[in-house]
Amino acid sequence: MVTVTLTGAHIVVYINNKRYTAVQSVNFTVEYGEEAIFGIDSPYAQEVATTKITVRGSVNGLRTKYSGGLQAINARPLFNETLASPYVSLRIQDRQTGEDIVFIPQAKVTRESHSIVAKQKYKLNFDFTGIIPMMALDRS
Repeated sequence: MVTVTLTGAHIVVYINNKRYTAVQSVNFTVEYGEEAIFGIDSPYAQEVATTKITVRGSVNGLRTKYSGGLQAINARPLFNETLASPYVSLRIQDRQTGEDIVFIPQAKVTRESHSIVAKQKYKLNFDFTGIIPMMALDRS
C-alpha cells in the first residue's frame, strides 16, 4: 500500500525581486470588482461588469537583528520621506515547483505592526494593497 502525504504550500516570497526570508505566512484576497448593473426601475440585474481588480493581504514574519526592517528592503521610505512611498513588486512562489502563486507588480505597504516579547521572537507583520494581480495561468 502506497501512502501519500500532502503538505501545505511551501512558499518563497520575493519583494522587489529579492528573497524575503523572514516570512512565516502570507494571506491575500483578490477583489475582482464585479458589480451588478441594473436597468431603470428593474429589480433584476441585466449584467455583471468588472470595475477594478485589487488585491489586499498581509505578510507575517520575523524581524532579524540588524536587518533594518521594511526601510532596508525599500518597501517603505524613511519616516522623514513618507510622501515618497514606493511601489514594490511582490511575488509568491511555490518552493518545489517554482510556480508563481501570485505576482503583484505594483503593491504598497500600507501598515506594519511589531510584536516584541522580552527574550523571545520579534515579529514584524505588514499589510499591503496592490493592483493587477497575476496568477500562475496569466503568466504562462
